[in-house]
Amino acid sequence: MDNSTKNILICGIGGQGVVLAGRIISFAAFESGMDIKTSEVHGMSQRGGSVSTHIRFGKKIFSPLIPEKSATAILSFDIYETLRYTGSFANKDTIIVSSNDGKTPAWTSKTKNDTIGNNFTDTYSAASLLKDNFKSLILLNDKLIAENIGNIKVSNIILIGALSVFTDIEENIWLKTIEKNVPEKTVDLNIKAFLKGRASL
Repeated sequence: MDNSTKNILICGIGGQGVVLAGRIISFAAFESGMDIKTSEVHGMSQRGGSVSTHIRFGKKIFSPLIPEKSATAILSFDIYETLRYTGSFANKDTIIVSSNDGKTPAWTSKTKNDTIGNNFTDTYSAASLLKDNFKSLILLNDKLIAENIGNIKVSNIILIGALSVFTDIEENIWLKTIEKNVPEKTVDLNIKAFLKGRASL
């Protein structure tokens, strides 16, 4: 596997599985032989506040926090959180894997398309600005895919599956990591969700 440092920022709102996603990605990188540092930032998660996890892995990592404009990839479970974090962490080469859905946050205004991360009233406007600014953008209807599988709660695993395509981590390592980090009775469902996300690109 490439030993260069990879910086993955995961973001969303409380209850979307950001912490679980961080654990799965971190464990998968560890199983691939990488040094890892992580840092979790929790807002008012029980009230739908912003939640994010920084993951850095490579041959040797000294700091858990991703430097400004240095994300290798951003994995987002809410399109408005995608906008919030791309402004600080994304650059022209950042791979962005995001839900195309989101809950309109209190920080948006009634003025559309002013600057990245602010002033949006609908997901279409948010998606349009992201498409205009980032070439390596994957927007997925993860909620619909999850509903078709049978459980909306696995939408985060679908997005992890999509992100996994852009890593050097082997598929079997991802599958073993998911199996170890989800409840036993949901293993088959989560693996199915991961593979659906991985095949969606």
